[in-house]
Amino acid sequence: MDAHTGALTWLAQGAASNLVDRLVDRVLDGSPPAPAWPRPARTPAGTVEISVRHHSAAKVRTPVILTLQEDGSRTGTVFSVVLGHTARIAVPGGAYFGAAMVVDPARRTLQGIGWSRLTVAARRTSPCLIPAQRPSAPVILQLGLRKPDGTPLFRL
Repeated sequence: MDAHTGALTWLAQGAASNLVDRLVDRVLDGSPPAPAWPRPARTPAGTVEISVRHHSAAKVRTPVILTLQEDGSRTGTVFSVVLGHTARIAVPGGAYFGAAMVVDPARRTLQGIGWSRLTVAARRTSPCLIPAQRPSAPVILQLGLRKPDGTPLFRL
C-alpha cells in the first residue's frame, strides 16, 4: 500500500457502520458548526479550504466524509460535508494529508474516493482540491473498508 492511502486506511480501520451512518446523518440533517482542529496549535494557525470534485452532478445533498492528518501522524480527524460545499478548517500551519469518500446513503454505495497532500501556511488561507474517482474493488480491499464481521462497509 502506498503512503497516499494513509488517511483512508485510518478511517477504514476505525469505521464501523454506525460511525459512517452518524457522519452521513450529520451531513444530511443540517449544517454542523464550523470544524476546528482538535489540538492546540504549536505554530500559528492557518485556514484550509477543502473542496471535493467528483464527476457526479447529483441534485441531492451528497455526503462526503473528509479525513485530515498531519504528515507523519497515525491518527487524524474526520469531518463531514456536502459535495459541492467547501469546508473551512482552522489548523496549525504545516503539511497535511487529506482524503475524501463520497457516499450515497440511500443505496449505501461508495461513489468516489480521493486524496491530496496540502500545505497550510500560518495566518493564511490555503485552498485544497481533492479529486474523487470511482473506487475499484482492489482499492476497497486494500483500504480494508469492511465491517467487523468482514462484510463490505459499502457497495460499489
